Amino acid sequence: MKKGIHPAYHKDVEVSCICGATFTVNATVAGPIKVETCYQCHPAFNKNKEVKKVVKGMMEKYLEKQKKIEEAQKKAA
Repeated sequence: MKKGIHPAYHKDVEVSCICGATFTVNATVAGPIKVETCYQCHPAFNKNKEVKKVVKGMMEKYLEKQKKIEEAQKKAA
């Protein structure tokens, strides 16, 4: 292997999910990592195969804004 071309490897990097779960991993990214879905809330990994949606994603927020705009335009017309 060539020296000086590989990223630094950090041990025990803390990962926190929006569902509240925290765990540690080894990664090339330093510092705390924030994820939207982890092994505890993803339907492929939890036993009951149910999606635990804690916060709304960007698309849901956008669609809600569009509905409000359309309703306001209908009221004005």
